[in-house]
Amino acid sequence: MRKLSPKQANLLSILVTLNAWEQKNSASLHTQSGRSLYFQLAQVLLAPVEGDGVSMKQRLGDASERSMRDQMRSFQEAGLLTEKNGTQDARTKQIVPTEKFADDLRQHLDLCIGLLEYRYLMIEK
Repeated sequence: MRKLSPKQANLLSILVTLNAWEQKNSASLHTQSGRSLYFQLAQVLLAPVEGDGVSMKQRLGDASERSMRDQMRSFQEAGLLTEKNGTQDARTKQIVPTEKFADDLRQHLDLCIGLLEYRYLMIEK
């Protein structure tokens, strides 16, 4: 087996540390369906129009519908998401991240940035 380059070893070290933090601090990231939902909600925060959510019918990944619904219920009970009527059609539902979710995500991102800055010189483009 070929040895990892120093750059690859640094990045792998960051990923391992980040994964350990996620396992210890974020129950929502312990399953594939939870991770998928987490990043779908995170993506909402990048949307140009604030308040837009993710359609409850839309789901990414290969998690079952039941698994995703269980995760949505779990996230809702934890105060990480809320439901609202769709903007185009009131019969559809959307899930929207809460401020608690945004705070948890900021903490996650701050850790990731800190790990990267420890090993790399980061210059924002």
